[in-house]
Amino acid sequence: MPSRWEQAGLPKWDDLMWETLQALRDMPMPVTINAASDAVSDRLNLTDDQRSIPSHDQRWSYVRFQVGFVMSDLKGIGALDQPKRRLYNLTADGADLSKEDMVHRHARRNQEIREKRRARKATVDAPVDPDEADGTAEANQPDEHELSWRQELLEALKNISPAAFEQLAAALLEAADFDEVEVTGRSGDGGIDGIGVYHPSGLISFRTAFQCKRYQGSVGPGAVRDFRGSFIGRSDRGIIITTGAFTAAAREEATRAGANPIDLIDGETLCDLLKEYGLGVRVTQRIVEDIAIDDNYFERLDQ
Repeated sequence: MPSRWEQAGLPKWDDLMWETLQALRDMPMPVTINAASDAVSDRLNLTDDQRSIPSHDQRWSYVRFQVGFVMSDLKGIGALDQPKRRLYNLTADGADLSKEDMVHRHARRNQEIREKRRARKATVDAPVDPDEADGTAEANQPDEHELSWRQELLEALKNISPAAFEQLAAALLEAADFDEVEVTGRSGDGGIDGIGVYHPSGLISFRTAFQCKRYQGSVGPGAVRDFRGSFIGRSDRGIIITTGAFTAAAREEATRAGANPIDLIDGETLCDLLKEYGLGVRVTQRIVEDIAIDDNYFERLDQ
């Protein structure tokens, strides 16, 4: 039976890195992993079926999952940087890097990582730095702590009632400076779970409808079209909030030219927003001391 990698139509790792870098060179910066994944899928001419193959934990598409790791590797070799969480910029180096140099840097970085791991293993049984992941689909895994709290949060969201999830969505919009937020879903309001008004400045405002979907898998373009049809004439734009993911076709439909725009908040983004606004997520800051002996200091004492 073919692996998910083969089913998704992905090339070998170095080729996927190169295709990702090439796709990023044609995109306005900064970019998200989702946008990069869509661009890479287009470059590889992947079918809708290949794009919709889920990752092992069902949180994203498999292609998006692997492109995320690729971008981490590209950041590790200096081709990308991260001005903000979840946003990537192409560096000047990344804009000019040849495939040969990219492959060479990637191999050298992996060798350095392996040497550091061996050195640590020979001294103390210390945990591996999550940034020091090998550039392979098997070894290059996300930070386990980051993954675990998101998984725990998504599981908690799936266990609350639909009404509670709608109230949480309303609280999130209020925390993000929406006014007049009202939950309407229980009134059978044609697919609209709530409405709020967003004022990005003192000059204009947008009446915004929102819909909540506690999905395990991906939301497709049909759901996006149906939601748009429910709020046309009643709101300027919409937001779909899901615990799952969105297919590439759904993202295209959400931003289709000439249609009311719809913002899509997937499970990963939802977790980050709840963390940012402190809704159901408590963050404890800890100070960690990094202590090293200054040998030069003692050498100077003997002079």
